[in-house]
Amino acid sequence: MRAWPQLIFATFICAWLAWPAGGLSAAHAQGFGPNKGKSVMYYQQAMETYKAGDLVTAINLCNKAIGADNQNKYAFLLMAQAQADNGDNYNAEMNYRAALTLDYNFLDCRNSYGMFLMKTGKLPQAQHEFEECLRINPRYPFAHHHLGEVLQRRGNLDRAIEEYDTACRLKPDYWQALQALGLAVFEKSKTSTEDLSKALEKLQVASKLVPQNPVIHYNLGTIHCAEGRLDDAEAEFRRALMIDGKFAAAHWELGKLRYFRGDLDRCLTEVKEAQRVNPLYSESQGYAKVDPIVLKFTEAVCYEFKKQLPDAIDTWKDLLPMTGNSKDSQKHVADLIKQARRQAEQRRKKPPPYDPAEVQALVSKGISQYDDGDLEGAKASFGRAMELNPQSFEATQNMGFCLEAAGDLNGALAKYQAGTLILPKYDGAVYNLAYVLEKLNLPGDAGMMYQKFHELAGKYPYDPKHIVALQQGQARERARQEQIRKRGY
Repeated sequence: MRAWPQLIFATFICAWLAWPAGGLSAAHAQGFGPNKGKSVMYYQQAMETYKAGDLVTAINLCNKAIGADNQNKYAFLLMAQAQADNGDNYNAEMNYRAALTLDYNFLDCRNSYGMFLMKTGKLPQAQHEFEECLRINPRYPFAHHHLGEVLQRRGNLDRAIEEYDTACRLKPDYWQALQALGLAVFEKSKTSTEDLSKALEKLQVASKLVPQNPVIHYNLGTIHCAEGRLDDAEAEFRRALMIDGKFAAAHWELGKLRYFRGDLDRCLTEVKEAQRVNPLYSESQGYAKVDPIVLKFTEAVCYEFKKQLPDAIDTWKDLLPMTGNSKDSQKHVADLIKQARRQAEQRRKKPPPYDPAEVQALVSKGISQYDDGDLEGAKASFGRAMELNPQSFEATQNMGFCLEAAGDLNGALAKYQAGTLILPKYDGAVYNLAYVLEKLNLPGDAGMMYQKFHELAGKYPYDPKHIVALQQGQARERARQEQIRKRGY
C-alpha cells in the first residue's frame, strides 16, 4: 500500500499536538528537547524526498532524524521502506525490527513489515505479522486484505475470500480489497459452481472508486469474457487502453476477443501493439504477463487466414527460434513457402480480376471509418471491396459488423454465415456466428455452432460454463418437447 507514508505522517503529527501551526516555538523546543525538534524537521524532509522518489536522500535524512532522536519510530519505518524500495532488503528488515522494538503495537509498521516479507517471498513470516496486527486490532482492514493475499498465495482460497470480505466490510471504499475479493471469487468459480455476480459486483464498485485504474477494467473484461458477454468485455478492455495505451495484456485480450469475433484485421493490430510494449514496463506497472510466443503465433495465423503468405512466412521465421526450431514448425514453414510459390504462379498465369492491394486498402479504410463512427462510410468501403472481390472474407465480415452496430442482427448474421463459407477452417468466424445466434435468442442454434467451434479448435477460448449451461438447457428443452410429443400433452 503506497498510502501508508501519509497515514504514518498524519499519526506522527497527531503525536505532537502541542505544536503550533507555524512550527516549534522556543518554549516547545525546550520542552521536547532540541534533538526531537531536529528529528521532526529531518523526518518531514525525508518524507517529502521519499514522495518525490529520491530514495538515497530520504535514507540520509532518516539517518539524521534518528541521530537526533533514536526513539523516532516513524523515521525507522520510513527508512526501512526507502531501503526496501532501493533494494537493500537486509537493512530494511533491520530497521523494521528496530521500529517494532520501540513500539510492539506499531500497526502501520507491522503491516508494512508483513508486506515487505510477502514481497521477498517469506510467506509464513508475513502471515504471522498480519495475524499479529489483527490480534492487536481485529478491525484493522489493511491487515485483513494482506492476510488474504498471503493465504491465497499459499493455496487457501476460501479463507482468503473471507479475509478480503472482512476488509471490504470494515472499509467499504477500500478498492484494492474489493478488487482482490472480486478476482478471488472469479478464481474460485473456475473450479466450482460459484456465481460470478459477486465478483462482478465488487470489481464494478472498485471501478467507480478509482475509474482511472486500468487493471480493474482489464479484470472486468476477463470476467465478462468468462460469462460470454463479449461486447461488455470489449468495452472494458478499450477503457483500460484509453487509460494506458501501453497495457500489453489488455491489447492481447482485446486482440484475442476480436479474433473470436471473426475480425482478423483488428486482431492483428492489437497483437502488434502488445508486441511493441517493453516487458519491463508491464512488470513495473504490475500488469499481467503476455506470452510473446502466443502473440507471434496469433500474428502468423492471422496472416495465413488473410492469405498474406509472405507475411505469414516471415512471422513464422521469427517464431521458429522462440519455439526451439521444432520439426513441426519447420515443416509448416516449408509448406507455406510451397503454397506461396503456387499462389504467385497462379496469379502470374491468371491474374485475378481485381487488385488484392486495393481490396485490402478499402477494408482498412472501412475499418478506420467504422472506428470513427462513420457507419455509412464504412458500409460503402466494404461494399466496394465486396464488389471487387465477392470472396473477400474481411469485407464480408466487416459488413456484418456494420449491420450489427446498426442493430440489424439478422442482416449481420447473413454476412457472418457467408464468412464461414469463405473461410470454413477459421474457428473464430464460427465462434462469432455462435455468439450472434445467442444474441438473437436462438440458444439451440448457438449451442450447435459452439459445438462446431469446439470440433475445429479443440477447446473453448474462455470459461465454457455458460456455453455448457446453454447446451444443457437446450438438451432439457428437447427432452421436454419429446415427452410432450409422446404423451400428447
